[in-house]
Amino acid sequence: MSPSVVLGGQVISALSLPLSQIFNCKTIRVPMNRREAIITGAAGLVAAVAGPAVTSTQAAPAEHPEVEPIRALLRAHDEAFTNQDLDAVLACFGEKAAVMGSGPGEIWSGPDEIKVAYQHFFEGFDKGQQKFEYQFRIGGVTPEMGWMMTAGNVTGKKDEKDFAFPLNISLTVAKQADKWLIAAMHFSTLTGGNKDTQ
Repeated sequence: MSPSVVLGGQVISALSLPLSQIFNCKTIRVPMNRREAIITGAAGLVAAVAGPAVTSTQAAPAEHPEVEPIRALLRAHDEAFTNQDLDAVLACFGEKAAVMGSGPGEIWSGPDEIKVAYQHFFEGFDKGQQKFEYQFRIGGVTPEMGWMMTAGNVTGKKDEKDFAFPLNISLTVAKQADKWLIAAMHFSTLTGGNKDTQ
């Protein structure tokens, strides 16, 4: 069953509507500004100086090679997503995986719901015209499970028009048959109310 919303007294599939209409808001489409980048960098330095209690990283892959498989999985996901390669996207997820978005009702679990969600996501950009750039990452790993949080920006084109927006992603991954797969993914973007309602 796909998520639904009540709009104008009528129940409508959330997958058929743009997020701005579902939440009566618009996505702020600006890259991370200098102040935000400095604060994020400072937070990473504080975390590095404090010393992690578990194996974690916000540094370069060479410093924490054990988290590299999670980074590689996110890169594979992002590349497949950018190329609108549904089979390759789904290959990044475990059989019982779930994806959570920014708003109410944005939860998709299992291959069928995730497939429908990504088919809808593909409508938001031109094939091959999307780029993910992460400024901050932190993560940890055990032999069978791992996690990573990252923040950055997405740039791309839709109908030949440029867009950009900030993005946060958190992943929980599990090793299945010696392969890391996404067990849970949460993504969020900044949203704001309409100027008329503020």
